Amino acid sequence: MSEQQRQTMSVTGTGNVTGKPDLVTIQIGITTHSEQLADAQAENTKRSQSVIDRLSTLGLQDNDIQTSSYTVSPQYDYIDGQQRFRNYEVQHQLRVTVKNISTVGEVIDAAVQSGATDVSSIQFGIENSSDLYEQALSKAVENAQTHAQAIAQAADVVLNHVPVTIQEGVQSEARPFAVQMAKMSAAPRIEPGTLEIQASVSVTYSFR
Repeated sequence: MSEQQRQTMSVTGTGNVTGKPDLVTIQIGITTHSEQLADAQAENTKRSQSVIDRLSTLGLQDNDIQTSSYTVSPQYDYIDGQQRFRNYEVQHQLRVTVKNISTVGEVIDAAVQSGATDVSSIQFGIENSSDLYEQALSKAVENAQTHAQAIAQAADVVLNHVPVTIQEGVQSEARPFAVQMAKMSAAPRIEPGTLEIQASVSVTYSFR
């Protein structure tokens, strides 16, 4: 091991900044079943279009409603160890972006009333979060330096405050949460609160 390698330390720093969400992404599903594939697809197309048309009346644009997945799969029952065909299942998942958060509950209720069968997640976000992330990144670097200074003081060495290397971590994302459709008797009340944007860095310092 070289002298330079023996005289470096690596620390991790984190920084957090909170912001108010200004958009929400909802995953809305339409599932249909039929013994005839054509019938299952036709019914799914009908319901999906009904959902899209209804959401359009709430001010959502075409680019706010996008298909995220479309799957067709045969369903089977197992009776006495034998596989027996039951029906076809068609699933159409829509990724819906709502930029007026106050209408999220209304959007979910409208989708369900128009034929949606499930809402799998709600993801709050900030459309222009780069400035907030840069603030969090700056705090992460400061946090890393604080850790390095504490280590240097405990080890009775002199820290070089100019980093040898700085490596940025992966930006964290808000966690989605599920909405249980069976429990909704009216438009749900969705509280966005605030989002925490986190940045992390790995920093290497030299010391003597």
